[in-house]
Amino acid sequence: MELFLDSSNPKEILEARSWGLISGVTTNPGLISAAGPDMEKTLRGIVDASPGPVLVQVIGWHDPDPMIRQARWLHAFSDRIIVKLPASIEGIQALQHLKREAPDLRLAVTAIASIAQAFLAAKAGADVAAIFNGPLDQAEDTAHDMIAPVRKIYSNYGFTTKILACGRYPRLFGEVAAAGADICTMRMEFMRLLYEHSFTEQRMNAFLKSWHAVFGDRTWPELP
Repeated sequence: MELFLDSSNPKEILEARSWGLISGVTTNPGLISAAGPDMEKTLRGIVDASPGPVLVQVIGWHDPDPMIRQARWLHAFSDRIIVKLPASIEGIQALQHLKREAPDLRLAVTAIASIAQAFLAAKAGADVAAIFNGPLDQAEDTAHDMIAPVRKIYSNYGFTTKILACGRYPRLFGEVAAAGADICTMRMEFMRLLYEHSFTEQRMNAFLKSWHAVFGDRTWPELP
């Protein structure tokens, strides 16, 4: 499973990238808006900072024509961009039109909140299905296990669409990984939690206390 960072902040992206494990970046209109009024500068900064693909969402969801035109512009902006289209009738129409026009364009369907929407996205030819299991789980305080049944449906019908899960907290991250998600994206504060655990900190501090009691500040010899 690939790890993506959900961010519009180049410094944040570069920090997460320095940890060595993220493969790409996801954004949304809220994140882009929070970065300031120069949308193209923001997008360039994200693309330049990302180690791989960047998922960028079109604006609007009730008219396919402007979504199609935005998708063309975004793909022209960078071939690393995967355009996100909404999980709606018009979004699926835009996806099918773009795939007929240019089959190699990479397209995602986003804000998927049901198994039916995930099926429709794959049947329409989406490269990625962005399933909002994390936000649903957080908002309703109950587990939304959509990844496993969608994985089975995609396998049953030979769909090659990748499943992107939106992670919240280590528990949900483990669940979507076990269920077979291809990508998990999460904000920086949640990604940090993957690396941290109170028991790990407790044991490391105990180890160092024992070591310092005997050896002080000495360590093993180091090679340059």
